[in-house]
Amino acid sequence: MQEFIKKLFSQNNSELSIGLFDIWHFLYLFIILGGAILLSFIYKNKSEEAKSRVIRIFAYLTIGLYIADFFIMPLSDSYSGISVYKLPFNICTIMAVLVPFVEFNPKFAGIKKAVAVLSVTSSLMWMCYPGSALGGQPPFCYIIFQTFMYHGFLYTWGFLNMSLGKVRLEWKKLWQEFVGILMILVWADLGNTVYGREQNWFFIESSIFPFLPDKIMPLAVVFSVFGSCLVVYSIYFAVRAVARKNKA
Repeated sequence: MQEFIKKLFSQNNSELSIGLFDIWHFLYLFIILGGAILLSFIYKNKSEEAKSRVIRIFAYLTIGLYIADFFIMPLSDSYSGISVYKLPFNICTIMAVLVPFVEFNPKFAGIKKAVAVLSVTSSLMWMCYPGSALGGQPPFCYIIFQTFMYHGFLYTWGFLNMSLGKVRLEWKKLWQEFVGILMILVWADLGNTVYGREQNWFFIESSIFPFLPDKIMPLAVVFSVFGSCLVVYSIYFAVRAVARKNKA
């Protein structure tokens, strides 16, 4: 039984490999982005209860897969035991902790919009450039499947909240996302300080791009994530404008 489980979660279960913007990468993007859009169309005319139900399902899936990963990692040869890097000090992993609070506790309703936008932004940035999942592994081994599905669940939760009207974006409240990014920066720096700078949580310790020096990475990260938030806002209002025009 143990051998079967290890084979199931092995990164050597196929001779295929996934690469940046190859057919397997595009397949994951198509399934995740297309699935989120399809669900949005299916539920757009449903009751508010039905909309809330499907959104909560993805909240459960996000935190459920995040927690399950810590139990499965020791069974996969992609890891040496439990990876410290999976602790919630990256923007994507801290979202898994925040999602249940903003989705199920009304006391955190004030930050739900910012969490939803940052969930969409961070997961989409990773899915477009999944650097941590491009080591030549098979496209459906555990490390690839888990990371894509986790970011896919996180993205879909945030996307459905916006597309189904559970959160509404306002340009005058864009500052909330900026403050949120700064808070995550401080949190990531705390993690890097406590667990070691080599963790490079939030990519603020060393550059992941050869053309950028390490020292400016905190600034580069803040403005790249915030710039992506601006893109999400722009698309959101563009879609709303088209929808209103079509109704007229």
